[in-house]
Order: sequence, then C-alpha cells, then structure tokens
Amino acid sequence: APPPMAIPPQPQLGSPQTGKLDSQADKKTQFSCYYPSEIAPNTWESMVAYLHYHHVANNVLADARNYLKSSWDKIRRAAKTAKHVLPEGVRVTASPHLDGFEFNPPSMSLGFYEDWVRFNFKLRTKNAQLDLAYNGYITFSVAGIIVADVPVSIFVTQIPQQLEPKEIVRNPYRAVFPSYSHQDTNIVQRCEVAYKALGMDYLRDVMALRSGQLWGEQLLRFIDRADIFQLFWSKAAEQSPYVRDEWQYAIRLGRAGISFIRPVYWVEPIAPIPDELNHIHFSYQPDLQK
Repeated sequence: APPPMAIPPQPQLGSPQTGKLDSQADKKTQFSCYYPSEIAPNTWESMVAYLHYHHVANNVLADARNYLKSSWDKIRRAAKTAKHVLPEGVRVTASPHLDGFEFNPPSMSLGFYEDWVRFNFKLRTKNAQLDLAYNGYITFSVAGIIVADVPVSIFVTQIPQQLEPKEIVRNPYRAVFPSYSHQDTNIVQRCEVAYKALGMDYLRDVMALRSGQLWGEQLLRFIDRADIFQLFWSKAAEQSPYVRDEWQYAIRLGRAGISFIRPVYWVEPIAPIPDELNHIHFSYQPDLQK
C-alpha cells in the first residue's frame, strides 16, 4: 500500500564535521541523487538527494546505502559539483521533475549547516506508460535561483531487474539569467541574496544591467552566455514588454538538452501563458513569495 500523502518523509541532517578541510577540493560542494533505475507501476519507491562537501563523499555513499537498504541493487547515482562553495546556513530547495511521475513531497527546503544534508522523497508512476524510459531532473536552487540540475532517468517495467550500480556526473551551471518584472520586488531581492551567497559574478553583472530595465545588445550577450534562462512568471511578468523580449529571444536560440528555459511561478492561479511557452513545464514554487 502506498504511504499516506498527508505525511511526507522527514528530512534528516548529516553528521557533525569529521575533520579539517585541507584543500580547495575538500571545500567543494556537490549535489548527489540516488534513485531507482527501474520501477514497477503504482509502486512507491524511495529517492534521496544530498548536498555535501567533497571530503565526506564516502559518508554520503554509506548513508545512502544504509537508507535505501534492500533496494540498493537497482539504484543509480547522479551527481554535479557546484561551481561555488555554498556558505554555511544557506537554504537550499530540492525539487524533482519527471513527467509521468509524482513525488512526495513535491519539493523540500533545508539549511546547509553541517557536512552534508539529505533530502528524502518518495516517488511512483502517475500516468507513465509501461516499458518506457522517462528522463527528468532534480533541481537545486538557492533563494529562487537554480544552481544545479541532477539528471534522473527511470525505466517503467513490471519486473524491475537487479542491475550494476550506475553513475552519472555532470558539470555545474556557471551562468543563470534571471528574467523577471521589476514589479516583483521579492524576486529581485532573492536574486540579490543568491548572487551574494553564491559569489556568482555573472549574476551580479546581469542584475546591475537590468537595474535600469535596459534591453539591448549587451543583455542579449548575457542570454547567449547563460546555461539556464530562468523565467520568473507572474501577472506582472506576463504584461512586461522587457520580459517578453527576453523569453522570445531565448526561444530563438533553440537550445537543446535539459531545458534551457526554466519558468517558475509562485502564485495560483498562474498568469496566462503565451502559446509559444505552452510546451514548457512551469514549476510551482510557493516559497518564492515568502
């Protein structure tokens, strides 16, 4: 029987620091995810994600193995190293996205105070079809700004097989372009918090350019350089000619792979979505209005 949806799995923090950080490599932070490579229809399975320092990678592996226990033989690991060291106490949100599946809870936010922190999720098929593979990602964000996407790929089958553990490691995002209306002051403030916390020079430069609501060649070059075009969608954004010019240019770039244009919204009902954006997933992030 599936777990009750009203009681989400409880997050657990990692162990206290186990030793001195001796090198820049040790100080690096990494996003990791352990999830089932195959799943039977309508069956709840566990998925865990971590934010951790590089020097405790073995501790995280041991914790994941212990937490997932009997399902370990069908687990796949994916990881991404952060470009910048995340400061102690920064609040990180993890949100999984996989078409055809549902997650409990849909997202989770935790403070990064110790060597590692674990995000616990349950997942099951919703309308995913049998004998097909589904690709998605778990998104990590700080103050509303996407800092990493860890890829997830799951095959739906009646009889999951025992497989050799697989690992996927991806490069971090270096540049995120935030597109928003200046009427959404809470979003502007969150972007400022994010670039200060993450030390993202690119994001700081974008914010400085956008402070005057300028739109021209220099702004286009920032969008060209971006790994992610993060669209903060609201009624004000829907009516803003600057925001419209930005997302229309982003569409014309024709980027492939994991979605380049990443819309998020925080107020329901969602503002009207233009036809050109209807094929893109809009992620509901209610914590952005806090």
